Amino acid sequence: MERRVYIVDDDPLSRDALEEIIALLPDVRCEQIESGIDLLARLPHLAPGVVLIDLKMPDLSGLDVLARFGEARDRLPTIMMSVAGDIPAAVEAMRLGALDFLEKPCTPRALLEKLNRGFAALDAYCRSTAAHAALHARFASLSERESEVLRYLIDGKVNREIAELLRLSVRTVEVYRAKLMMKLGVESLAEAVRLAITSGFVQAEAA
Repeated sequence: MERRVYIVDDDPLSRDALEEIIALLPDVRCEQIESGIDLLARLPHLAPGVVLIDLKMPDLSGLDVLARFGEARDRLPTIMMSVAGDIPAAVEAMRLGALDFLEKPCTPRALLEKLNRGFAALDAYCRSTAAHAALHARFASLSERESEVLRYLIDGKVNREIAELLRLSVRTVEVYRAKLMMKLGVESLAEAVRLAITSGFVQAEAA
């Protein structure tokens, strides 16, 4: 699978030098971005990837940009780059959610090691996103009636009470219950409740 790296630096020579090193990695697509402002403008449409961003740029600093990432931070693990010895900036970058800090100038080995850590974080994010989408699809597959039955079960109602509330027979409620458990791939109500909270089907306090 192709992986992406976004190099954000106002110095074109620096960007080119980094891209030459990154080209040593297989299946990696590199994109150069000239400023923090350009990165933020493209942020909503950027595919998941590792961001290499310079700390000191003329428009917005790397820290300024990272502070504005919001939810995009999860799909864009970021490595902050700066001159050696800038410890306060490194600490602030980590506080803002940076994955790592890279001192410039760097060796090819140091850069590739940091990138591999970024790719590992990106892989974890993609797996988590795929798992959440699959879980959401399970709940989306429930019929309206099955969803109603599940909500009543989560509220602590037994089959007889649900049958009365929905004006159904107890046997029909049992059938709906069996179907929703099968669609969710669970064997117990406790499991169904846990998945319902994880997926956002219900709020934790409501359960």
